[in-house]
Amino acid sequence: MGVKKKRPEIVLFGDSLTEWGFDEDTRGFGWALQQAYKDKAVIVNEGIYTSTLLEPNFRRLVEQAVEPGAGQTLLVTIFLGANDACLPPWTAHVPLPRFEANIREFVETILSKEELYDTKIVLITPPPINIKSRKRAAPQDGDLGPAFAATVSKLSKEDRKQDRGYQTYLSKKRYGEKIMEIAKSFEHTGCVAGLNFWKALIDAALDDQQRLGDEDAYDEERLPGCGLEEAEEFGEGYFTDGLHLDGKSYDILSKGLVDLMLERWPELAPGKLEG
Repeated sequence: MGVKKKRPEIVLFGDSLTEWGFDEDTRGFGWALQQAYKDKAVIVNEGIYTSTLLEPNFRRLVEQAVEPGAGQTLLVTIFLGANDACLPPWTAHVPLPRFEANIREFVETILSKEELYDTKIVLITPPPINIKSRKRAAPQDGDLGPAFAATVSKLSKEDRKQDRGYQTYLSKKRYGEKIMEIAKSFEHTGCVAGLNFWKALIDAALDDQQRLGDEDAYDEERLPGCGLEEAEEFGEGYFTDGLHLDGKSYDILSKGLVDLMLERWPELAPGKLEG
């Protein structure tokens, strides 16, 4: 009697957005994949923290994946940047050049392993955050005049643009752009793709606000959740606390990931895997 073959694995590697992505209450993307691949593949939760602090965990999961008798690793998602992009002196901050080097090392390590020659990799951008808009009250009669009010308005706007919350928002945008740049540089391998989750969430919020397609939709001072006076927040159901994702966001992530997987690698469809 032969030894029963281990089921293949889909490994979700990342920070708390991955770790908490197995929660049914928020319809996390790990939970959604478990439903889609039930009895077809094991969905592995490898979510902890930042790209640098995760290096030992990454080495461990690669060692496990190449052990004799290990199940085939079909796919690895790398979903990092939400913590790395936080501004110093926040201890989770990882400078952008180091972040890029970490992500590239993760990808190159997988691609270099003969046992993982057919493993696919999806790099997922960090999402935006959701900062409450700080709407400024209009000047009242009896104020010091329109010229003074305009000066105060200009100064306060510039002050708000230097606010750490807004600067963190833009930092996450830059880290997301870097993820897509890295993914594009590996496209020639046929095994790597980038998922622009940042833009997918922005587009969903713009659509809710009936601004999708407007000429200024992607103006950095009006982006959903950026916290500036001209911007609106994400609606209910996208975030639980401004950083962590709620059901609507995870729905978008799950759909985007599955659509991308099946477009690039249709052989990964659950129906094409042995039970």
